[in-house]
Amino acid sequence: MQKLTLIFGILLVSVMSAFAQQATLKGTVIDTSEKKNLTNSAVVLLRKSDSVMVTFSRTDKSGQFTLPRVTPGKFVLLITHPAYADYMDEVEVKDASPVNLGNVAMILKSQLLQEVVVSHKLGAIRIKGDTTEYKADSFYMKAGSSVEDLLKKLPGITVDKNGKITAQGEAVQKVLVDGEEFFSDDPTIATRGLLSDAVDKVQVFDKKSDQATFTGIDDGQKIKTIDLKLKEDKKKGLFGKLELGSNGDKYWNNSGMLNAFKGKRKFSAFGIMSSTGKTGLDWQENMNYGGAGGNMDMGMSEDGGMYITSGGGGDDGFGGGSYWGEGFPKGWAGGLHYSNKWNGDKLHLNGNYKFNKLNTEASGNTRSQYILKDSLYYVNEEGNNYNSKERHRIDGIYDITLDSSSSLKITVGGWKGKSNTLNASKSEWLDENGDPVRKIKQSTSSLGDNQALTSNIAYRKKFKKAGRTISATFNQDYRETMSEGFLYAENTFFSNGDSTLQIVDQKKINDNITANVNGRLSYTEPLSKRSVLEFNYGISNSHRQSRRTALESSTPNGPKYDEVVDSLTNDYAFNVLNNSAGINYRYAKPKKINFSFGANVSRADFTRKDLKTGADTRYSFTNFFPQANVGWTIGQGGNLRFNYFGSTQAPSIDQIQPVTDNSDQSNIRIGNPDLKQAFRNRFNLNYNSYKILSESGIWASINFSTVQNDFSSRTSIKDAKRVTQPVNVNGNYNLSGWFDYDRKIKKLKLYVGPALNFNVGRNVNFIDSLENTNNNRSLGGGIRLRYEIEKKFSITVRSGINLVKSKSSLRPDVVTEYWTQEHEVWANVSLPWKIDLNTECEFNFRQKTDVFDRNTNAIRWNANIEKKILKGDVGRIRFSAFDILDQNIGFNRSVNSNFINERTYDTFRRYFMLSLIWNFSKNGAKPMGW
Repeated sequence: MQKLTLIFGILLVSVMSAFAQQATLKGTVIDTSEKKNLTNSAVVLLRKSDSVMVTFSRTDKSGQFTLPRVTPGKFVLLITHPAYADYMDEVEVKDASPVNLGNVAMILKSQLLQEVVVSHKLGAIRIKGDTTEYKADSFYMKAGSSVEDLLKKLPGITVDKNGKITAQGEAVQKVLVDGEEFFSDDPTIATRGLLSDAVDKVQVFDKKSDQATFTGIDDGQKIKTIDLKLKEDKKKGLFGKLELGSNGDKYWNNSGMLNAFKGKRKFSAFGIMSSTGKTGLDWQENMNYGGAGGNMDMGMSEDGGMYITSGGGGDDGFGGGSYWGEGFPKGWAGGLHYSNKWNGDKLHLNGNYKFNKLNTEASGNTRSQYILKDSLYYVNEEGNNYNSKERHRIDGIYDITLDSSSSLKITVGGWKGKSNTLNASKSEWLDENGDPVRKIKQSTSSLGDNQALTSNIAYRKKFKKAGRTISATFNQDYRETMSEGFLYAENTFFSNGDSTLQIVDQKKINDNITANVNGRLSYTEPLSKRSVLEFNYGISNSHRQSRRTALESSTPNGPKYDEVVDSLTNDYAFNVLNNSAGINYRYAKPKKINFSFGANVSRADFTRKDLKTGADTRYSFTNFFPQANVGWTIGQGGNLRFNYFGSTQAPSIDQIQPVTDNSDQSNIRIGNPDLKQAFRNRFNLNYNSYKILSESGIWASINFSTVQNDFSSRTSIKDAKRVTQPVNVNGNYNLSGWFDYDRKIKKLKLYVGPALNFNVGRNVNFIDSLENTNNNRSLGGGIRLRYEIEKKFSITVRSGINLVKSKSSLRPDVVTEYWTQEHEVWANVSLPWKIDLNTECEFNFRQKTDVFDRNTNAIRWNANIEKKILKGDVGRIRFSAFDILDQNIGFNRSVNSNFINERTYDTFRRYFMLSLIWNFSKNGAKPMGW
């Protein structure tokens, strides 16, 4: 008992001693200009070692604050107040003596901007839940810099030569301006058209569906999004950019953008005419319009294969622009944007119109290897093509608040376009000994039209009881593509020294229609202040129809294309009716933790119908869709998120339609009407953290997916002909990870950012009747270094190395393994007489293999020098040099299953350009008579 008393006494004395060592911080927050005390200012005390918040308070009516029970140590005091610049200073508490900071002076932001250029580095990045926010003015940008230039400096964000943005390991699919659509499907209009000095904050987050945002129940629909928050003084008046550039010959680059803001009203217009790759197309359209290309990239293809791409682009000598295609493009684009809010923001209208036209001429050659169980084939191909596509697109959003508890949102969009394609190629198939087996000379042409109409109506209502809501949505989507063209091919087969010629001369007519309608009703009921239960019901109908017609001449000298080729002709319909119902639970504790889980059960009724014969097949599936989401807020700047979703995928009509496609004579495709739907499980873990004082951040993610009844292929190669049919397989999975660390070494004024990534995939397919398992691996790492002396010099170095390895179970003796390296250097020097020198050098090195023994290494060096002109340095004269060493190449390598492919193609080589650039601004005026 005496021992217990003694121990208790020691603990009591220790506790009393600890309390005795606690101090109190006091002070008064005042305005320096008006000498008045500032009420309700936020006062936060951060631990200096790790920027963790120790305590916080607010100033009272007299501007005074008190922070009691502060233990000795070193701290940072942060004080914020609306319209005033943040106050931040170091504070040291040595003992229990009270610390009186006296008057703490706050300065109006407007006053600071009038007197000095503010460079506020601390607090440049903040983590708010699942949103990473960058303060734009914390990153020095030279005059005339675009938003894209700003994004290149932000930790956790990369921008490639084509303008494609990757944030936190994921491709950014949407760029908003002040939370609104801005030319909708073309993010580069905002990132290249707007100047960095117009941006206040850059926010990066996973944009949820409107329904998930309203109910708080995650439905798995997320797209990586960047929201550009403009400065208040930029939301009035007129500003924009005009650029004219040419080399006096075949290269020209002209563009302009106008922004006119007045209150809540925004009007923007842009125009582009370019032969350097600046087409004004969104990233997905570039892939559709031009095919693969751009700078080097490596990843896993949709069916588990590896790919590497490398190629040129253009844009005033720096290889950018929105062009990803092969060859030489000529692009024209233009658009209008209008948005406004009325009646206290209760009525909101947003509309966009865009026109795009792109003509491309390209040529290239491809070398391939087919790895079979007991043999090998080599294929060499060369060809050229011409593509012309244009499109008119219009879309709009009408959002109205009906009353204090309900709203209605209507979204409508559509487009109409046409295309013209010409292709000519020659190829040869060789056996293992290099002897010819087959030679093909082929040409195709096609004229096409496409159109689409989409709409969405959403009604939402909140009841008096917090958390009780009801919402209803309706969606409609109609798309049609039509084309008419010709196929001519001369096939020469070789066998035992003899040759046989077969000629294919056909007319092709295709018409594809997709029509989807769906509706959803959701009701939420609160269980407590922090938890809510959601009930939902949905119904959808998807109708797809494909008409394919192949015609050829019945007699050599008779009428042209008068006979239908039955094996290549079909009229097929595929319909899916789906009814689903589900329940979800959500719990949220602000700034701590939130999680949700639940599931939907659905019945899907499938109907396949051959409209030529009238035969149909009906079947159904009952599906279970589980989902779970957890988010933790860790400390003052950390966030950990876990997501799981299960989903089904129906086969496309091209996959199930029982008809042969011979448009590529080397690769014949056959549909499979017996395909089942696939079920995919997706797991995702993300961690983001940023410490203000040390200016260090971590962005990391791990993703895993596995698929039951995945869509793969059965391939047979016989007589130098590759025939492929889709089949269902099990065992496919993909695991990928990404890590990015960024930190400022203050003594050296150096920003360091190491990064790692990996990809592990398993893909099953069939070669003839034999199952083939492909194991693909990729491992990459690199580092980014940035050093700058504001207004004088900056240099950024990014270095990366990747290992690719692929192995097939049918031929374990044939292992494809190689290294690739990509190193880049960007530098900017500000010289006297308002002259800036910019240079960029990209080093691409690819290891040779037994099959791919050509030298594909390249060094691409670009540079420009520009002189600032006009009052306020709003104008520039720029001389650009692209690919000074004349080494740029178009390159693509893919490793997939038993197929290995390497392609080189025409792309931009060395050229020079002179440009005039004018960044104009007239804030506060009434632009254009508005």
